[in-house]
Amino acid sequence: MEASSSFHPQHLNENRPNYGERLLPQVLDTWAAEDPDYIVGIMAKSITHPIPLSFIHLSVSQLANAVNYMAHWLDRTFGTKPQITTETFAFIGLQDFRYWVIYFASIKTGRRLLLPSPRNPNNTSCKALFYTGSLVSQAEALQNLLSDLQISPLPSLDEMILSETPHYPYTKTWTEAKDDVIMIVHTSGSTGDPKPIYYTNTVLARADCDVLTPPVEGRELVNTTLCKKEKTCFVGSSMFHLSGILFSTAVIFGSFTVVYGPADELPSGDITAAVAKSVPINGMVLVPSVCDSVFTEDRRELVPYLSDLEHVCWLGGPLSHSTGEWIIANLPHTKLWQIFGSTESNLLPLLIPPRSHWQYMEFHPVIGPTLVPTADPELFEVVHRPHPDQKFAWARQTCYLFPELDEYRSRDLLRRCLDPGFENLWKFEGRVDDIIVLSNGFKVNPMHMEMHLQAHPLLQGSVVFGEGHIACGLLLEPKEGVVREGLVEQLWEDVEAANNLVPEHARVPRKKIVVACPERSFVRASKGTVVRKLTLEMYRKEIQKVQNI
Repeated sequence: MEASSSFHPQHLNENRPNYGERLLPQVLDTWAAEDPDYIVGIMAKSITHPIPLSFIHLSVSQLANAVNYMAHWLDRTFGTKPQITTETFAFIGLQDFRYWVIYFASIKTGRRLLLPSPRNPNNTSCKALFYTGSLVSQAEALQNLLSDLQISPLPSLDEMILSETPHYPYTKTWTEAKDDVIMIVHTSGSTGDPKPIYYTNTVLARADCDVLTPPVEGRELVNTTLCKKEKTCFVGSSMFHLSGILFSTAVIFGSFTVVYGPADELPSGDITAAVAKSVPINGMVLVPSVCDSVFTEDRRELVPYLSDLEHVCWLGGPLSHSTGEWIIANLPHTKLWQIFGSTESNLLPLLIPPRSHWQYMEFHPVIGPTLVPTADPELFEVVHRPHPDQKFAWARQTCYLFPELDEYRSRDLLRRCLDPGFENLWKFEGRVDDIIVLSNGFKVNPMHMEMHLQAHPLLQGSVVFGEGHIACGLLLEPKEGVVREGLVEQLWEDVEAANNLVPEHARVPRKKIVVACPERSFVRASKGTVVRKLTLEMYRKEIQKVQNI
C-alpha cells in the first residue's frame, strides 16, 4: 500500500476546514492572525515559590512570531535554504516551549528535526545539534561521539518572542507537503534499542483527524473529549516523547491550552499538585508513577482544588489499582482512562470506559485495531492492518510509516473482560517481550506483581526476574532517602499479598529478593517505564547469586 495515496478524509460539508489535510504552520499563522492573544501554553517558573505559583503564559501570536524568528535563524545558521527536505538537524533542551517553536520552524524551512535518543545517539546522522545552555555538556559529549557534528546554543525563548521578525511564508499545499519527512523520533526503548521513526506531515496531522471519528451512540470518545476548545490540560510527560509531540500539534489543531511544570525539573507528584493548586485544570495526562504519587501522597489536600478536573489519563504502562480506586471513589466528576498507543501506531481511538471498569480500554468499534489470539488463550495481541474503508486510513498510522507491511504486530498483550455486558473491554497485560519462561516451562507475566507494588510509598520501582530458572525473584528499587537495610522486612507483607494474587509458579520467595543500590538506578525509557532487559543486566551478578540459593 502506498502511503502517499491512501489518505482521503471525507468532509461533512464544503464549509468545514479540510480536517486531516491541514498543515501545522498554516493553521498556526491563521489562528495567530484571528485570535492573537489566546493562551496556548502555560508553564510554571518554579515550585519553590509559595502557592499560587508564578507562570509563563505563551499566546498564539507569540508562538507564531517565535516560529518565524527560528525559521529565519535556521536559514542564517545553515547559510542556505534547503532545496529538498533531506537536511537534518537535532535538538536537545530543557522542557520549555522552544520545543514547540523548533517543531514548527523545521517544517516551515523544509528541514528534518531529529530528536535524538540519549541511549542510541549514533542511530541517525545529522548535520548540526542545537541545545539550550544548560545542556552544553551533553551536546559536547555527543560531538565527541560524532566528530563531524556542529553544535550551537539555541536563542532564548524571550529573544524568539520579543524580536521583531518578518513573516516566514509556508506556501506548500497538502498534496505537495503531506509526504515530506519533517521529524525523526525514536521508539522509547522499553524492550530494546530505540529505533528511528520518520514522521511526515501526514503523521503529525493525526490530531487533526479526531473530529472525523464516527460517533458512537451514548458514548464519549477519548480523542475528542480531552482536548476541547478553551480547556486546560496539564501534561506531565517529556516534550520529546510521543505524547509531548502530539500535544504540541493537538493544541494548534484543537485550540486548547496545555499546562506544564517547570522546564528544569522532571515531572513529579509534587509538581503536579503545586500546579493544580495554582491554576484551574480540566485534564491531567500523567505517567503511572507520577499519577500514583499525586493521588497517594498529596490526595487529601488536593481534592478542594480539583473541582474543574474532568479527566485523569495515564500513559506508558499500567496504573496501580489502589490509585485508580481512590480517584473513582473521591472524584465523582472526573473520568479516568488510559491513553494507548506507540511511536509507531500513534494514539489509538478509544471510548471512555465505564467508571466501574476504569482499568480497561474499549477500542472504537469502527476504527479500532485488530485483536489477534496468542498461544495463551486468554491473551490477545494488538495488530494494525490497513482499514478496508479508505476514509478511515488515518486511523492506521503504521500503514504510512511501514507501507511495505501487510500488518504491524505491536507486541502489546491484552486480556478481554469476562464480566457480562463488558466483553468489549480490554486490559493491558504487558508485552510479548515481558513474559518470563521458567526452566520448567511455566510462563509468568511479571506485571501482576509489579503493579501491586507500584504505588508503595517506599518503592521507586520493582522488576520480577526468573527467565530460565525454576522460580521467580524480585528486584526492588527504594525511593530516594529510603534505607536499604531492613527494606525486605518492611515490604514482605506486601510481597506476600502480591504472591496471593498470582499462580503458585509465579510467586517470589523471600530469599530471592534483591534490593537495588542508589548508584545504580533502574534504567528507564523516555516515558518513565523501566527498561527491563538493561536493568536486569545491570544487576546480573546479584540476581545470579540469589538464583543459586
